[in-house]
Amino acid sequence: MKSLFTYLLFITSVNGQSPCDEVSFVDRAGWGAREPTSITNLTEKPLSFYVIHHTYSPPNCYDDISCIQRVKSVQDYHQLDQGWVDIGYHFLVGENGKVYEGRGWDRQAAHSIGWNDNSYGICIIGNFTVAPPNDKALNAVRLWIRCGIIRGNVKENYYIITHLQSQRPGYTECPGNGTFNVVNKWPRFCSFQNYGANLTSNQTQVSLALDFCEKKFNLLSSAATSLFMPIILFQLLLVYFL
Repeated sequence: MKSLFTYLLFITSVNGQSPCDEVSFVDRAGWGAREPTSITNLTEKPLSFYVIHHTYSPPNCYDDISCIQRVKSVQDYHQLDQGWVDIGYHFLVGENGKVYEGRGWDRQAAHSIGWNDNSYGICIIGNFTVAPPNDKALNAVRLWIRCGIIRGNVKENYYIITHLQSQRPGYTECPGNGTFNVVNKWPRFCSFQNYGANLTSNQTQVSLALDFCEKKFNLLSSAATSLFMPIILFQLLLVYFL
């Protein structure tokens, strides 16, 4: 019952709308996406992780026209310069508060080595090395994260990490300190870091991360229960005897 209550509280917004309906969503046709050269579907849904990115370049965008231009330039870079089959991210978010469909909920992406078939990559458009994304972008990301749960694409007990955590230290600074210093305060953020540990035959960085995050959150949950249980029992006793 507690899990169900928490879930329902989380996935609905203060005005009772579904987070999916609150986001202004632009599908591939809406921004003029080029067709992928091939498609690989995700097979392990629901997934456990979101990985947060920034584009660094192209720069920030604040209106519909410039944000569409930025998304197109990312696809051009990934497809034409890098030779990838499509834009690398599942979704991109502009500082106009809109979410742009990349590879979407159903396709494997190319956003983080070793994580492409086990996580959803959300990229905020712009350079956030110092300053954080604006509130419009951050709110859109939070709502879209919750939308994934409602759709059944993401597990209720999901985790958020950033691109720099998914790779060895020094590999990337994405999504920038500005983004990281905000995201690391979100409730489902996990402090896992890929240190390039030697893996056994049945391990991946994702499985190591999942084990780390589950243990961390279970420990926090146990600590919270130990802290508040005496208060709850005291209140129940008051109700019973008064």
